[in-house]
Amino acid sequence: MRRENQDKLSKTAASGLVALVFLVLGFQLAIFVVKVVERSPVGVGDDVAVGAEDVKVAEAADGPLPSEHFSASEVKARSREVSGSGARSREASPQRSRYGGYERPSVAAARTYESFVFDPNTVSLEDLQRLGLSPRQAESIENYRSKGGRFRTKADFQKMYVVSDTLFARLESFIEIPKLELNAADSASLVALRGVGPWYARKILDYRQRLGGFFDKTQLLEIDGIDAERFAGLADEVSVDPTRIRRLDIWHAPDSLLARHPYIGARGARSLVRYRELYDSTRWTLPDLAREQVLSQENIEKLKKYIETQ
Repeated sequence: MRRENQDKLSKTAASGLVALVFLVLGFQLAIFVVKVVERSPVGVGDDVAVGAEDVKVAEAADGPLPSEHFSASEVKARSREVSGSGARSREASPQRSRYGGYERPSVAAARTYESFVFDPNTVSLEDLQRLGLSPRQAESIENYRSKGGRFRTKADFQKMYVVSDTLFARLESFIEIPKLELNAADSASLVALRGVGPWYARKILDYRQRLGGFFDKTQLLEIDGIDAERFAGLADEVSVDPTRIRRLDIWHAPDSLLARHPYIGARGARSLVRYRELYDSTRWTLPDLAREQVLSQENIEKLKKYIETQ
């Protein structure tokens, strides 16, 4: 009797365990179904299920539906539109996008560009865009310039991160960066030169005033502090217009004016005035000055660019 009771208890326990397993599986299945329903493209207000026939009708007109989710009502509406319009709808379908039957967004026209001569230091934002840069790229270059940036060479323009290698290859031959003309430059433009700050800008202007202008940019090397290295850094950025030189009448100018000229100096000015007092004007020639050693031959050669002919 006791044996029979034990067998009954064992069977009851086994049945309970099986029931518990099925209960757990059923609970997990319910959770899975809820999650699937929550992920369904049907919206809160959509109470129409999407049938396979609806999808086939929509795909027949517009091709396979895109990866984006659409509500059931949208697909239903699209299928009804296709089914009801027949051939007319099929004829119009190439003009439709695959986005719920709405018109396909127009493709933006390819950007066009031009190629023309320009100075990257002064070219306008509009012209930068005409050259092929986007508005944002053009603004990047403008920001660089507004903060004091300057393109001294074509390579400087190429270094801008918004200028691609392809763009630079097309524009390189159109880039023209005017050189700074030394005889017309002001202090601000001189300061912008590589290696020239306010101190050297003042020295250049003072030397230019004393000379009467530069006839060659190598004359910058005559200024104290401008060595070969500093000159090499700015030589490619400057030019000289000799027609701007101010002439000097050494045969009649007072000694105070003569003494200021770098190629005459105080000692040369005294010798020149004395020479003019001793000799008549028929001997007022540069060869005579050299012969009497009034001035050095080197300075006389340089003065030929400045003195007025007798």
